[in-house]
Amino acid sequence: MQQMQRAEMELWKADEELTDLYENAPCGYHSCDAEGVVIRMNETELGWLGYSRAEIVGKVRLSALVSERFRADYESAFAKLKATGAPINIESELTRKNASTLPVQVSAVGVTDARGMFLKSKASVFDITKRKQVEHKARRYASQLQALSRRLVELQDHERRWLAGELHDRIAQNLTALNLNLAAAGCELSPQSGERVNARLEDCLRLVKETVESAFDLMTELRPAVLDDYGLVATLRWYGEQFARRTGIMVTVKGHDLVPRLAQAVETALFRIVQEACTNIARFAKARVATITVTTEPQGVRVEVADDGCGFDPDAVAWRGDHHAGGLLIMRERAEIAGGRLQIESAAGRGTRITVEIRS
Repeated sequence: MQQMQRAEMELWKADEELTDLYENAPCGYHSCDAEGVVIRMNETELGWLGYSRAEIVGKVRLSALVSERFRADYESAFAKLKATGAPINIESELTRKNASTLPVQVSAVGVTDARGMFLKSKASVFDITKRKQVEHKARRYASQLQALSRRLVELQDHERRWLAGELHDRIAQNLTALNLNLAAAGCELSPQSGERVNARLEDCLRLVKETVESAFDLMTELRPAVLDDYGLVATLRWYGEQFARRTGIMVTVKGHDLVPRLAQAVETALFRIVQEACTNIARFAKARVATITVTTEPQGVRVEVADDGCGFDPDAVAWRGDHHAGGLLIMRERAEIAGGRLQIESAAGRGTRITVEIRS
């Protein structure tokens, strides 16, 4: 008799402990019948929602507690659970008694009878408020970073344009005038001036000429005037010729002038992307041929830069953090700021194709 009483006492204590674990667990628990009506809910979840047990159990369908924007997804998942036994594992949002909302992760399984008929669901509910707050902050910081990146690109392009203008107005013009004056002075020198003076003068003329060419090359890198005057395709043809002359890589530009012209910011972004792509070709690709293709499409414009070089693994490069990776990141950022997307296709020994699409 005493042994039976002792066993009953132990069972009662075990049941009490299980009940305490269920009711006061750090997560919510509930069960719903085949109609979706709540037939059991622990104290934790009731406390989150602000309801008493009498207000919920046996009276309310759980879907009624799900906020409107998540309700259809929950009902679809619950119907699938009943029909197929597929577990529920979804993010959702519950509405509290005071009308505030609680972001949750719901994981539920079905309980069936011996014939496989659905009897009820058993669900665990996790409060993901902190996670959502972190995600919200991350999205906000990402948005701020993107806005900052856009502003930095705009400032960089503005400063490039200003610096190119200053080089042209203050330095290149003066160097050109100096070159003319030196040439005129050379014509006025008498034969008696001697070969030494003439040699020095010729050396000065050569240095001035080289400096003028360097200044114009620098202005071109900063902001090619042809981009403002003639548009993207003409600029790419001109740039391709300059690039081929400097590097020995044969460049073909395909496409027609765009009518009407693209917005200045879009033209600038596309030109800079091509410029960066060509710089990477010269530095890393070991290519002989590069092709730049501009295509107009109903939804916008597409620009491709392809080469026959050694290729690379884009995923591996992304983790290296060197200039190549930085160049790819800059191109992608410029494309996104201009409202487009950039795609990189490459493999070892198969060359590289960089495609940027910008919607009009």
